[in-house]
Amino acid sequence: MRAHIIGGSVVKVDRHFELGYRDLAYKVTKDCLECSDVDYVIVSSVLPELSAHQLDLGTHIVQWIGKKVPVARVESGESSGLAAVELAASLVASGAYKRVMVVGVEKVTEYPTYTANYFYSLTLDYEYEVLRGVSPPVYAALAMKELIKSGVRRDCFSNWAIRMHENAVSVPHAMLKFKITHESFKDAQVLSDPLTLYDSFAFGDGAAAIVVSSTPDRNGSSVEIVLSKTEVGLPAYARDNISDLTASTKLLKEVTNRFELDLRKVAVELHDSYTTYPIAILRSLGYMDDRCDLDEFEFLNTSGGLKARGHPIGATGIYQAYEVFKVLTDSLGGKRALSEYGLVHSMSGPDNLSRVLVLKR
Repeated sequence: MRAHIIGGSVVKVDRHFELGYRDLAYKVTKDCLECSDVDYVIVSSVLPELSAHQLDLGTHIVQWIGKKVPVARVESGESSGLAAVELAASLVASGAYKRVMVVGVEKVTEYPTYTANYFYSLTLDYEYEVLRGVSPPVYAALAMKELIKSGVRRDCFSNWAIRMHENAVSVPHAMLKFKITHESFKDAQVLSDPLTLYDSFAFGDGAAAIVVSSTPDRNGSSVEIVLSKTEVGLPAYARDNISDLTASTKLLKEVTNRFELDLRKVAVELHDSYTTYPIAILRSLGYMDDRCDLDEFEFLNTSGGLKARGHPIGATGIYQAYEVFKVLTDSLGGKRALSEYGLVHSMSGPDNLSRVLVLKR
């Protein structure tokens, strides 16, 4: 049996101080027409124990939104959203359930930024990395230094950030809906030299929902989940080069070869928590040289990516799946892809774990 994404909804990524986890879940499911008739719910969330002191979040959400169906919660770091979609597709393809709703929800901005950054750092190994003061921006900065030393220009990373902000301007649910320039980087706050604030994703609260069904939408507004695959990488401290994102590169190369996909021509949402990582991946795959020309990528991170749409950690993968679904079936930010396939890439930490989802119109 096949699994199809037939619809969904998203909440604008923002600082929703007035809304809790349950409120965000209610808001996004209320606006999702396809979410009204489901027989299983999967909740993806990373931080509720830390940011809301809440266990068993999935049960409380289905009670709050009025669904009397089984529920499970998924947590797999930054890749939790795609892990939840993978589970939903498996449940539907097995014939166990007909329509599964996947809800990603996260509250990140309830605390000061330094606390949110600490929470986020816990996606790394606590005993080996966090206790020793290592944080995600440190790894991104070290990887950027390696790439610059190998010949990649600093402007290459700025180009990525500029493109993401340009894309986000026309996306209703994006958080950072403003343009930036190379001049902006001159006065940007340094996070970990040479990495600056404009090289980093935006923390935001958010909720996204999609419905995975055993039958496609009658109006043709659905996509088939043809593949979901995961690759575990080495921890950054155990690699010869931190910028070698071997798990993501291996997985994306395998998938693009199998389906004969050109990432310059298909709808793609690529994980870009820091500008370092998408540049490293696309360079390893042979899609760009040291100049990092992005003009040929028409449907690359149409949403603005984690960089400008925002990164509500446990919900991000659901946002990505929804966005590629929209680009393939309708439009997002005024853009609709002509390609038959779409691809979603998510990773947790600096390539500790990589997931890829392939969608087909």
